[in-house]
Amino acid sequence: MKIAVIGHSSSGKSTFSKRLAEVYGYPVLHIDKIFFEANWVERDKKVVESEIRSFMDSQNWIIDGFYRKLATERFDEADQIFVFNFNRFKCLYGAIVRRLKYHNQNRDSVCVGCKERLNFSFVWWILFGGRKKDSRNLLKRFEQEYKDKIVIFKTRKQANHYLRQIGYTGTLNYE
Repeated sequence: MKIAVIGHSSSGKSTFSKRLAEVYGYPVLHIDKIFFEANWVERDKKVVESEIRSFMDSQNWIIDGFYRKLATERFDEADQIFVFNFNRFKCLYGAIVRRLKYHNQNRDSVCVGCKERLNFSFVWWILFGGRKKDSRNLLKRFEQEYKDKIVIFKTRKQANHYLRQIGYTGTLNYE
């Protein structure tokens, strides 16, 4: 099975992807981990895209991250697409909680040397930049184009319910 997990920044995509991997035993590619070098420096997009495509050669995979212009064929190849379409303030709350949890540390879903941060530009991205009309329209198009394989979560409770349904037995936040 091939799974794409996409959606807004700080909505819980990486955590959800890790939990899917626990249930299914599939490898996970966190695009944030290969998109950035240390100190949040962006890598060459052609190299990143090549790494995503190489990962997609696997029989089963989970790819976490929207990066909508990179390796777009993953959406066609995916058997299941999960969309985290949360309220912007829930995402901001998620970013604040994550910042507190990983203060001055690295998460395992980002490159080594990318310490957790919450600066003005990222807050702006969560609240406005990542929610521009073209992004909203793309998500609407995905709903139609991939209607047979898309699952849209509007709350963490919905995502957690799904995880329980597929047999995830670990702890869940926000239950």
